[in-house]
Amino acid sequence: MINLNFETFEPAIQQQLREIPLSGVIHVSHNGKPIFSHAYGYANRSESIPNRLNTRFGIASGGKLFTATAIAQLVQQGKISFNQVLVDFLDGELPQISPKVTLRHLLSHTSGVPDYFDESILDDYEAYWLDKPVYRMLSAKDFFPLIANLPMQSTPGEKFNYNNMGFVLLGYIVEKVSGQRFQDYIEEKIFGPAWMRSSGYYFNNRLPEHVALGYIEEKDGSWHTNQFALPIVGHGDGGVYTTAADYGRFWKAFFEMRYFKDEILQEMLKPNVPVSKDGISQYGLGIWINDIAPTRCYYVTGEDPGVNFYSAVYPEVNLQITILGNSNDAVWPLSKVIRAEIFGLTKSD
Repeated sequence: MINLNFETFEPAIQQQLREIPLSGVIHVSHNGKPIFSHAYGYANRSESIPNRLNTRFGIASGGKLFTATAIAQLVQQGKISFNQVLVDFLDGELPQISPKVTLRHLLSHTSGVPDYFDESILDDYEAYWLDKPVYRMLSAKDFFPLIANLPMQSTPGEKFNYNNMGFVLLGYIVEKVSGQRFQDYIEEKIFGPAWMRSSGYYFNNRLPEHVALGYIEEKDGSWHTNQFALPIVGHGDGGVYTTAADYGRFWKAFFEMRYFKDEILQEMLKPNVPVSKDGISQYGLGIWINDIAPTRCYYVTGEDPGVNFYSAVYPEVNLQITILGNSNDAVWPLSKVIRAEIFGLTKSD
């Protein structure tokens, strides 16, 4: 039996917030019931509008699992397969990409395809867009010129290398196969069955109500929004907006197999490639896997300028931890503190 500690984790959260303040929402639930659910900071600093539990936050790469779920849904329908090669969908475009790259490679970050923003060598996403008009990044094909002259990074299947372009390409495949705009497909076929009514791919220059603006902190203590630091609308690699409650609804729909049968679910949850040398951190198909706690954790995470996100689920004990932020740096250390207190680990685990 796994014992969960909810007695001391709230004081530990407060201590961590004194060290690194959070602008965002923390939501922890057990057996479907909230254990801790609080909002902090401002959704709009200029107007002093506070973040609330129903505030929608950008989640950056936290949206990759939606893309992977869409691909798996199309696999369930027999329209594609995980082992199908990428070139089947490219119509001769991007000829530098190896014909051996499969959808499984893309989903597991082992494709070796060139990345428009390679996180292993670049660390400033905002600077990347200084000479590229973010307002023109309207479709997956708008990303193609960014990698058209770049070589393969590695042989398909050779190693794990986190890759944003791979998921842009997966979003493109969703469009090609379904005949729908990628964002519309996710909103209808992924958000719809989960009843995620507060989630969507919104254009940065026309955000709806209850959306937190993302804030980038300057070294002198000043700040600016992230409007010009991200593509104008999200794509297969991320950029969706959601709430803590909605992401909880997604996890429920995902594990209840509303999108596909158990065979497909287990294929996604199976460790596909080790990420850490000790084997504790692994990657499935569109989802991170961690075995540091007494029970396996599946999680997603995302960070862009002015965006910070983490959501984890422990199916064996029916525990969910979701943290959304509209500034950087606070979410990851906070997630480690919460996990450490609940499972009796050290903060370094």
